[in-house]
Amino acid sequence: MSPKLKTGIVGLGILGRQYVETLLPHPDVQLVALCDVRPQVLGEFAATTGAATYTDLDEMLRGQSLDLVVVATPDHLHRAPVMAAIQAGVPNIIEEKPLATTLTDARTIFDAVEQQKTRLFINYANRAMPLDLATYYVVQQQLIGRPVYAESRLDDNISVPRNLWGSRSKEFAGGSSTAHFLLSHVVDLLLWTFAPARVTDVYAFSQEVVLGYTPDLYDAFLTFDSGLKVRVKAEWIKHMDQIVEFYTSITGVDGTVIYNKLPGFGVQKSWRANFSGSQATSQSLQQHQEALGGRGVIVRSAQHYHTRTDEFDQSTVNFSLEHLGPDNSNGMMLIPRMLASIAEETLTPSNWQGWGTLPTHLDGLRQVEVVQAIIHSAQKGEPVSLVI
Repeated sequence: MSPKLKTGIVGLGILGRQYVETLLPHPDVQLVALCDVRPQVLGEFAATTGAATYTDLDEMLRGQSLDLVVVATPDHLHRAPVMAAIQAGVPNIIEEKPLATTLTDARTIFDAVEQQKTRLFINYANRAMPLDLATYYVVQQQLIGRPVYAESRLDDNISVPRNLWGSRSKEFAGGSSTAHFLLSHVVDLLLWTFAPARVTDVYAFSQEVVLGYTPDLYDAFLTFDSGLKVRVKAEWIKHMDQIVEFYTSITGVDGTVIYNKLPGFGVQKSWRANFSGSQATSQSLQQHQEALGGRGVIVRSAQHYHTRTDEFDQSTVNFSLEHLGPDNSNGMMLIPRMLASIAEETLTPSNWQGWGTLPTHLDGLRQVEVVQAIIHSAQKGEPVSLVI
């Protein structure tokens, strides 16, 4: 039996707490160290975890021989703890997205990982959520044909930049933006779902009217080398019932995916992939339903009629895969895959077969490159091209 991974967590905010809850009971992990600049927060965890606590990261790295470090600090505070862990010789790192909030920091981390041969994962949590897996499957299996257009909207309630981090909200929101905090999720999903396609050109705009210490929103148009066009938008100034709204649609030459991931007012959580009659049959969709079900993704095959301009022409059946209602999504679903990756020494561990490779520093760098292009384009007011 392999020894447990001696693990330390840096940052015990909202996500750091979730890592404690996820890793503490995991059979392959021994949570031995916790680091946060707030002694009172460390005190909350000392008795319940049995882990040593530190307010100084360097002291933690000197005092512990760690197999894994989790970095869950705010967006703009990723570089220092990641670099410290790499330089201390920690072999495995799990970092919350994004890799960094500047291209310089992202490249510095990337180069250090390459030089030291550190295994670094980025927790792009959406990749492991069931209906995002269903979207990946439909696109990669070419069930909707060649993707030609997509749009994705990820918005936050205005309480997020104003109150999410308590008295530190202005500082943390000001150190990030909807580009880093929200579009990092969206961009990674796009790069993963449409791989191997890459973004070549970006045109974006932003607005700074409401908050004053961070942009209110970013709205961008991405062109991929496959010819795919995508619009992505994120704001955090909405006065809405929910904390988050998340909607995505993808149009291919032979079908469309519609995904109400975190629905807004009056909308049900739902996912549907519609296919043209020439590309799908009841039998083939049943096979895809079973294939997804065998991987833990529950959808159903269905058929219905299009709404048509000729109300008397009902001859064309519309085939679909769909899911209505809640699923079991959560932000830590990728972590067991990463732990299996460490144990099996592969980016395609046994519990991640068929979903591409797990996200690493390379994925992190590519996501930061696109997000920085969005920011740069908005600042310049003109398109920006990426070198791929």
